[in-house]
Amino acid sequence: MLAAVEYAPALHHTQPTRETLLAFSTELDRHAADVAALAGERQLDLPALGQGWYERLAAERDEPLHAAYQALHSAAYLGLAGGSTTALLLSAVAYALRVLAQREGHLCH
Repeated sequence: MLAAVEYAPALHHTQPTRETLLAFSTELDRHAADVAALAGERQLDLPALGQGWYERLAAERDEPLHAAYQALHSAAYLGLAGGSTTALLLSAVAYALRVLAQREGHLCH
């Protein structure tokens, strides 16, 4: 999904719609909850934690796509062994997608 946002203009494809971005963010939050549950951390407020992490990443540069990539790379590096940290990072990606959805029509790399 992130690559679709980043490369669609260069490849002359249509940007993902707001609805698609929001649906994908919902699925990411669901996967984050599953990862947290596997780590025994069902009680975490992952959407709030993900938003907080995103806001820290975006504090210096207001670039949701960049923040999403950073969080996704970190989550991939940690994998399931990262437990609740991986879950938090996936939720940060979900939050970044919601930010991108709010900015629909202004998406660019």
